[in-house]
Formats: sequence, C-alpha cells, structure tokens
Amino acid sequence: MNGQSRRGAITAAIVASVAIAAPVVAMAAAPVQSIGPVEHGFDPLPISISPVSVSGEAVVDSLLATPADIHPTVDRVLVKFKAGTPSRTSAAARNRALDAVGAQPQDARRVAGLPGVWSVPVDGGKWLRAVERRLDKRADVRWAAPDGIVNGDDVPNDPLFPNLWGLSNTGQQVQAPSPFSGVAGMDLGVMGAWGATQGSATVSVAVVDSGVALDHPDLMANLRTQAARNFVPDAQDVVDPLAVDDQHSHGTHVAGTIGAVGNNGLGVAGVNWNVGLIPVRALNFANQGTAASVGGGMAYAGGVARVVNVSIGGASDGEVDSEAIQQNPNTLYVVSSGNDGFDNDVRPAYPCNVPLPNVLCVAAIDASGNLASFSNWGATSVDVAAPGVDIQSTVPTFATEFAPSIQSNGATPPRPVGWNQDSPARWEFDTTLGVPYVSIDATPSAGSSYDQWFIQAPGTFNPVGRSCRMNAAAAMDLDPGQALAVLYTTTEHPVPVLVGSSATAGDTRGRFMPWTIDLSDIDGQTGVEFLFLVQSPQGETHPAFAAIMNPVVTCIVDQPAGGSYGFMSGTSMAAPHVAGAAALLLSKNPELTAAQLKRALLSTAVPMPSLAGKVATGGRVDVAAALASVSPAPGSAAGSPSAPAPAASSAQAPTTALGLRLRSTLATGASGRTVNVPVTCAQAQPTMCSVTVALRMRRGGSQVNWINLGTRHLTLLGGWSGTVAVPLTREARNLLGRYGRVRTTVIASSQPGSAALAPVRQATTLVRR
Repeated sequence: MNGQSRRGAITAAIVASVAIAAPVVAMAAAPVQSIGPVEHGFDPLPISISPVSVSGEAVVDSLLATPADIHPTVDRVLVKFKAGTPSRTSAAARNRALDAVGAQPQDARRVAGLPGVWSVPVDGGKWLRAVERRLDKRADVRWAAPDGIVNGDDVPNDPLFPNLWGLSNTGQQVQAPSPFSGVAGMDLGVMGAWGATQGSATVSVAVVDSGVALDHPDLMANLRTQAARNFVPDAQDVVDPLAVDDQHSHGTHVAGTIGAVGNNGLGVAGVNWNVGLIPVRALNFANQGTAASVGGGMAYAGGVARVVNVSIGGASDGEVDSEAIQQNPNTLYVVSSGNDGFDNDVRPAYPCNVPLPNVLCVAAIDASGNLASFSNWGATSVDVAAPGVDIQSTVPTFATEFAPSIQSNGATPPRPVGWNQDSPARWEFDTTLGVPYVSIDATPSAGSSYDQWFIQAPGTFNPVGRSCRMNAAAAMDLDPGQALAVLYTTTEHPVPVLVGSSATAGDTRGRFMPWTIDLSDIDGQTGVEFLFLVQSPQGETHPAFAAIMNPVVTCIVDQPAGGSYGFMSGTSMAAPHVAGAAALLLSKNPELTAAQLKRALLSTAVPMPSLAGKVATGGRVDVAAALASVSPAPGSAAGSPSAPAPAASSAQAPTTALGLRLRSTLATGASGRTVNVPVTCAQAQPTMCSVTVALRMRRGGSQVNWINLGTRHLTLLGGWSGTVAVPLTREARNLLGRYGRVRTTVIASSQPGSAALAPVRQATTLVRR
C-alpha cells in the first residue's frame, strides 16, 4: 500500500471511529527475533515488543478505535501442582513435567501469596494455550492458566462530570460542560446512614489496584501504609514490596470513593469519613497487571482487611482468582462486573464469576438509575448495582512536562517543523480532518541487516516530577520483526537509550491507538530529548508504516494543599461504593461475618425496573437500609457519633499521645465556617491516633452546660503534627456573628471504639476573622 493509500485508509478510519466511538483495548505485538547492525552510528537495539497500553489519559478520544483481532501478548503460564504428587514435592520431577510440555522450568518462580502456584515462561514458538491444555491433562497438575494481562475496569474515554450524585442524588443539575440532571433517590442511600455512623478507624478496607497517592491530603489520615504492599515488578523484574504509590490514578480514585476524609473542608468525602485504607498495588503505570500480581495481591489483601475492593477484570480463567479468594473465607471481596457491555452469565468475567460465597459482584448505574451502557450484567453472576457513571474522587497530581507540537513547514511535500529527521525523505507531516501527525511509509532496502529510521522530537526538558510517562496515539502496519519504539538522550547520557516498554508492532488498520510508555527512567535527569524509531529487516517485503500523534509527557508532582480530584466512569467506580458500604456496616458491628455482610447488602437492595433480570437482586445497594438491618455487636456503641468513649481499663491504660498547641486566640477560616486547630499525635509510627477534636463553650448557671461549637473525628498518622479543620456549628457561627469573640474550651480525645488516649484540653478565645 503506498503512502496516499495509507492516508486514505486513515481518513476512513478516523471518520469511522468518530461515528462508532468504539471501545479501546490493548494492542498485541509480535516479538522481534533479532536485531542486526544499525545505521546512523547507533548500536543494535535489543527490542522486546510489548502491547500498546490502555490508559486513563487516552489521547484524542474520538479518534481511537480497536481492531477486533488485536490482543495482549502473554508469555507465561501459572501452574498449581496437586498436593502430595512428585511434581509438588520434588523439584526434579516438577521440572521434568514442565519441560515435557514446552515450559521453561529453569525460570519458574513461586507466586507470592498463592501456595503451590508457579509462574513459568513458555518456550519461544510454543502456543501458550497448547501448553496450558497439556498441563491441565497431567495427573499431577490441579490447574494451569495463562498469566494474562488484567485491566482496571474504568472507562477512560467516557465524559466525566462533577458532583457526588452517587452519595446524594436529589435530581440536582450536574454542572458539567453539558449540564444534566439525574433522578432523585438514585444513589447509595448514604445520607440516611451517616446519622448513625461515618465509619470507624478500626475497620480496614484493602484496595487491590494501581496503588494510592500517599501524599493526597484528602486520604492521608485514613491510609494504613504500614500494611500496604506492592506486587508489581519493575523494569528489572524486581518487586519492591513498599512501592505502593499510584502511577496511574485508578487506585487513588477508587480509594477516595471508599474513604476520602469527610467533613474536613477539602475536596470530596468518601462513603466512610473514617476508615483504614490499605493500598495493595497490583496494576502498573498503564493500569495493567498480570494474573500473578493480582492474584498475589488479592490473597495478601484478604489477610489484612475484612473488606477487599477489586475493581479489576482481565484474562484470567478464574483459577488464580479462586485460589486467592478462598484463602480468606471471612473476608468480603467486592469486585466489579466489567465494562464490556455483555452478559457475564453467557461470557464469564473474573473475578466477578468466581463461584465463592464471599464474592460480591457489582454492576454500574447512571444518575437516572439506568444500567450504564458499558456495564456488564448477569442475572445469576452479578449481584447488585451501584453508582458508577461520572464519579468524582481523589487522583494523583499530573503535570505536563513536554508536549511538542506537530505542524507543517509549508513546503511540498510538508515536513514537521522542528523535528530532526535522520533521513528527510522518510518521515513526513500529514493531517487528516485537521488532525496533524508524523508518519513513515517505507520499503526496507535489500540485504540481511536492519533498516532504522529516526525522528527527533524538538526541544529538551528537565523533568520536575516522578513516575513520568508518555501518552501518545499511534497508527501502524508492522509485521513481526518490524517495530516502532522510543529512545531518549540526556545531558549525562548523549547516546540514545531504548525505552524498554515502548517497542510495539501490529496492524491497527489505519486507526490511531492509545500508546502509553513508562518513562520512569528519566526521573531526575536533565536535558531530556526523545527519538522515535521505526525498524525493519532489510529485504522484508512488507513496507514499514507508522504514524504518531500528540506525544505528551506527564509526571506526577506533589499534591497541592487542597488536593487533586477527577471524574471517572466504570464498574470500577461502582464497586468501591459497595465496599465502602460494607465498611460502614462493620463500623456498627465489627463481628459481622462475610456472609452476614453480603446478605445485609443484598437483601436490602432497592428493586429497579432497569435492573430486573440484569442482576441477581434486581436492584441497587441502599446502605442506610442495610445498616438498619444489622444489630450492633453486644455491648458495643462503636460507630455512633454521640457514643461516649469507652472507659480506660487497667488492661488498656491511656497513652499520653495527644497535644494541643493553641495560642490565646483561634481565628475562623476565610469562609467563617471552619477553624484550624493545631494538634499533635505523639505516637510512634505505625501506631495511629484516632481522635475527636471538640470545641465547647461553657454556659453558666445552676448546672454546667456545654454548647457544641464544632466537632471533628479523624485518624492521624503517628508523629503527625499540623492543623485540623473543625467545622463550626450554626450556633457557633451565630454567636460569633453577634459577639465576634467566644471563650472556648478545645478538647482532643479518643474516638469511640478506638484505643484509649489520654485526653487533653486547653482554653482559648474563638474570634471571627
């Protein structure tokens, strides 16, 4: 196909993709067998091709589409041998079994958190499914499954709108660029629950996802970082168990829906204002993981939390998920149903379809109570629905570091301005429907070596953030042996370095696909420049074609004081609403079993015509009704905001850990609705201070009465010292409006149901700013 024909194909594909708005999936790539000598003075590049990744920050949404025959590459198989068999007890026997079916026993490794499960590479040239079937037939193997790519169940290309309608839907107009209104009452019902409990710091929810932004000010007080774990290997295939910081945004968004700190004057509120959030990182910077990383993460999470949120779906056949979940039968796993818009009863999706009683699968509804257009359903496999469209929550802070423009130089034929081409006749500037891109369409020369063509993006930059990545869009028609990749140079290293995760190949049929590349290697570098490479074996009969659109480099930077927030849609956003609801129930009665939690949430679901025959309950979760259906633990008042703190016993002596650092006056905030109280938690990490900060005014008379001026419940990290924003009551604001100054006693004490801390109090004067 010549260049003009390819441009015509891209034009048609762009028109088609705008019209059909097809979903986006990962792109497959065939491995490069070998790399020969390289022209232009570069050393041979050991390229290993990986899929083009799907990202929450997809480029030029309306131009993206997906060929049906492109799938992620998988090159490992997970195997569990039967207990007591020679292959389980003898390494030599196990190796013989693996070698017999074309696996590579010398590189087998145990999967963390899944006893008896091995992850084994498959020999080059072997078909993975054939290896899996041959293993399944062996008498000494319990099961075998591909270690496939799994993805977070968000819908990154759907429009995102403001307002927490999922928690409180009054039919209000959502102030989006295209305003819309929902239907009153189509929410989680949490407003009817918060009067009884806003959560408990002693209840833990594990978030198996892409990690969590540990510096987010709306999450920090509720994070339990001492229990957090990572199961994702780095570029050197090393797993750092403490590397749980979110490099995507999916996990941070999910965590915020479950437990963003409420009533603190910052950003959003989670279903639980107080809760213990445990990040378990199983997905990488592109929101992808493997069956091993997710399975290991789920197994670990169930051992450290009573509720586990798994907003993930992928290539697993269910064995790995079942292996992880069955280890923790009294932990409730709340999982998303998937975003493919199909019936899970007909086409099972995992972990949703895992047939275990402690799995609760959630579909998504929109603000009008309709089943979301993207949501999977299943009359027997999907349990219930919850809000999942246009959900606002916490996200990491991404800064754009580098975004070179692509424009024509006006010559004939046009060339991209500022882009340094190694061979001007090769790379060209093109534009279709007003969308500019650079492209190459070349036939390799004769011979047995490799041809390589480079184009250097204009300009240099110095990354100021961390966990950098490039988001671009690429269209290509590349056979196995051909590749598109990215290289970079820096001030310290002027010789181009291949970005290992960037190489890709395949045929996108003229469509631009999202292309997400991990650039964490450039963190802290200076004078960074990028080169795009297309290579092909000389003598290859298939021309090499590739086009690149809108390359943008972003890095994660520190959170601003008020935090960063974003909107996402997906069953990934529905599941954390229900996981948060389960945690609210545990704050009322921590002795509830997983079966009791699930029964309470499902038996009280509100029937909806749109969900009849679509989910097992035929309805959406109503957390207020579920909360009312369970009884408190005997003798427990935990979770009640007005319950007195338990008296310290001789077995639990109060710890002097709280401090107040007040001046003679406390001024209200600029809004006049809050006051910042300086508090110190002197506990050593990882111990927390679960605190109630109260402002009271003493009213004289025959009896001593206290007027409530403001109260805040929260959990502070050990060693924390800072200000706590306490919301003022209406009476406090009225008093300040009348008198301007109010004599106040500030008290810091243990939250109900938490470890006893010695209370501290200090007198001051509250003044109106």
